[in-house]
Amino acid sequence: MKESVLQREIDTVAYSEHRAESNNEPSKERVQDVVESLNTFLNPTHTAVRFEYHEKLNEYYVKVVDDVTNETIREIPPKKLLDFYAAMTEFVGIMVDEKV
Repeated sequence: MKESVLQREIDTVAYSEHRAESNNEPSKERVQDVVESLNTFLNPTHTAVRFEYHEKLNEYYVKVVDDVTNETIREIPPKKLLDFYAAMTEFVGIMVDEKV
């Protein structure tokens, strides 16, 4: 039963993302509602979903965190990948700036 609830939440987020592509972005309230429902669903497992802001990319990524230890269980996408992408875009920008 929990799997079907989780699948429903995933489908809701996927549908929201699909709508966001056509309507720019989902409303802040909608995102908060989905996160709260995911956190309620994950409460028995002592985990929570957090949205973190990557300053260099101006993008959000998701962290799944253990409520008890505050340890990061998973990042979606991984922060290291985002850091690498930010470094590469900065490097490419430097190369373009120097050649011009």
